[in-house]
Amino acid sequence: MKKYTLLVSGMFLFSGCSLLHRDPNIPQVTLPITATQTSDEKALLNDKWWENFNDKELNAFVEYALANNSDLQSAVIKVDKFREFLNIKKSEQLPRVDAYGGVDKKKVSQNTPPSYQGMTYESYNLGLSASFEIDLFGKLSNAKKAAFEDMMSQTYLKELVYQRVISDSIIAYYGLKANQALYDTAKQQYLDEEEIYKNIKTRYENGFESRATLLQEESLLEMTRDNMLVQKEVLDNYKTAVSILIGKDANEVFDATNTKVENTEYNSMNLPVPVNLPSDILNKRADIKSAESKVKSSAFSISVARSAYFPSFSLTGNLGYISGDLDKLVRSDSSGYTIGGNILSPILDFGKISANVENAKKDQQLALIEYKDTVRKAFGDIKNALVSYSTNKERFMAQEKRYEAIKERRDIAKNQYDSGYISHIDYLTVRKEELSVAMQKERTKFEALKSAVNLYYNLGGGFEAKN
Repeated sequence: MKKYTLLVSGMFLFSGCSLLHRDPNIPQVTLPITATQTSDEKALLNDKWWENFNDKELNAFVEYALANNSDLQSAVIKVDKFREFLNIKKSEQLPRVDAYGGVDKKKVSQNTPPSYQGMTYESYNLGLSASFEIDLFGKLSNAKKAAFEDMMSQTYLKELVYQRVISDSIIAYYGLKANQALYDTAKQQYLDEEEIYKNIKTRYENGFESRATLLQEESLLEMTRDNMLVQKEVLDNYKTAVSILIGKDANEVFDATNTKVENTEYNSMNLPVPVNLPSDILNKRADIKSAESKVKSSAFSISVARSAYFPSFSLTGNLGYISGDLDKLVRSDSSGYTIGGNILSPILDFGKISANVENAKKDQQLALIEYKDTVRKAFGDIKNALVSYSTNKERFMAQEKRYEAIKERRDIAKNQYDSGYISHIDYLTVRKEELSVAMQKERTKFEALKSAVNLYYNLGGGFEAKN
């Protein structure tokens, strides 16, 4: 009979443990067939990838942003919160020991049995109590594993914010240069047109130009002035946004528009940029790793929910002293102890456990959907970043050629106008086109740099998940 009892108990425990094991079922991802990254490209995706741009001022700018950005600070605190929750789950697997002590003074009723009638006495106690839940079906260990995956998911999100702050800081740094250059260009255009207008006005006052020509020049002058003011507003707003991004104080944010960007030169064509997918791209994307951890956590949470179907076992014990006389409390003849065990098993809960299990399963289904969506979006972002980088490089080269051509055309048009071969309207048209092309060239140059930074970010930047 004893053998049968052991056999049945063993089968019960084995079936319970098997039922509680839950495979996370992480979907397999088929990577796109692309050229393999070279060793030089792999080296570019390092912890300090912004240093690949070879700009010491940029390095200091990014380091300052990483030290002061509020989004990153919040992400770090969130990870710490999840880490403390993991510590709570770890502690639940260990025995708990508490100290207790107390004093009571009692007066017995006159209506109790005669031997205790009217008695007044004191009772003192001091000791330790311990309790320990035996994790026979893995409820506590699975809860700890779920908490660990939740913490890892938040850690990966923090890494995502970290890489985002880096890329945003690089774009902000060069954006200041680009917007300053746009404003300087617009201002110079206005000053040049102002000189032309003054010359035309003098000629008009001396009877050498018509009023129609003067009004045309005045219109172009006010157009360039408006363009200059618009660029000034854009530059000031950008300075304010950048000061907020990198974590400046409130007074520094308010005074950000007074900051002058002295050097507006930067290179957006010959940057060292990786243009092929890493073979370990799934480990390079923090958003994918975060979604993967959510799936794993949801699987462990199902196991925790299922463990409620099975009995829970716990051990308890007390060791201490009790005495009616305080002077005799800590003595061997006042000591005592209790040791016991408890078992608690569900009998009737009206579907609460099964509802919790089904709810946990739904959470896993949602986590799997989120994982698949994250993978799809990640590869979509990478593809778009590759296309954008290639396209913007070509656009900038085209804009440079176009600008050189329109500058030469303006010189020709000026000579033709001075010689009387073309009308003033034709000369104005060429000058307007030059204004437009000059601004567009600066914008395209910045877009080319942004697309390079965005490609770094979408290839994971300096992040890599460790097994």
